[in-house]
Amino acid sequence: MKEVNQMRQDAKVSIHRLSRAFQEPRSTVARWCSAPRKKEGYLSRVCPVSGETSLRQRIQDLCDEPRHRTFGHRRIRALLKKRFELVVNRKTVLKVMRELKLTRPKMWHRPWRPKRIEKVHATQLNEHWEIDMTSFQLSNLMPLFLVVVIDCCSREIVGYTLDHRCRAKEWVAALRQALEARGLTSKAAAQSLKVRSDNGAQPCSKAFVEYLGASGATGEYTGYNAPDDNAYVERIMRTIKEEEIWPNLYDTFSEARSAINEYVRWYNEERIHSALDYQTPKEAAAKITLKAA
Repeated sequence: MKEVNQMRQDAKVSIHRLSRAFQEPRSTVARWCSAPRKKEGYLSRVCPVSGETSLRQRIQDLCDEPRHRTFGHRRIRALLKKRFELVVNRKTVLKVMRELKLTRPKMWHRPWRPKRIEKVHATQLNEHWEIDMTSFQLSNLMPLFLVVVIDCCSREIVGYTLDHRCRAKEWVAALRQALEARGLTSKAAAQSLKVRSDNGAQPCSKAFVEYLGASGATGEYTGYNAPDDNAYVERIMRTIKEEEIWPNLYDTFSEARSAINEYVRWYNEERIHSALDYQTPKEAAAKITLKAA
């Protein structure tokens, strides 16, 4: 207490005598007489590693890159190791990003509910694909529709189409592109492939179902109002929007198509993926192919 400390300083009384006078333990009196400690917030304490200018600048530069603005501390830590061969503790990277205000708002997940169909567990390439569609607008409010096909094992975008319309024709074109890219041009080659989609008008259309059957692949449909059943492609759709579509504004269809083409190339060849042990989809696919050989 301030009064006890002031009394001790004015009268020059020892802690032992004050302890006997107040009939309190000496440790308690000593605590009363000690100078009040300044409370330091978590972010005000800078550890030697996180305080290094070079490390802080590299983290800032990585987060400032347009396609890294949504990256969390785990992915930034993996990039530090991949680009600069810096092995930094995960908590140190998180601390620096908090100090520089580079962290993303925490996401609160919705309550879990039972799945209507079994979750995908792909262990080989061309075992399980997912297909879905999303839309966005040009600067003149003209809508564009993007159809994406992914391999659930390597998370690679194997086929996609971008068009003004969202017919079954565009879905067939995206699936055809994916089959040709993976060399599944015969019915026998695609026999073990399963393609999962939602219950939209396009995947349930006669044209799409007939093409799927003719290709040799097997179609699967998610439950109604159950996007978690198609989680892999739904997550990639969100990633494309966050990292490419939403930060940019396209004036023409050709401009949007060029940007999507470049993003798909970058996603497959350069973007590291946390579920792939921070490898790119191309690297993961090559590793899986080598392991199966």
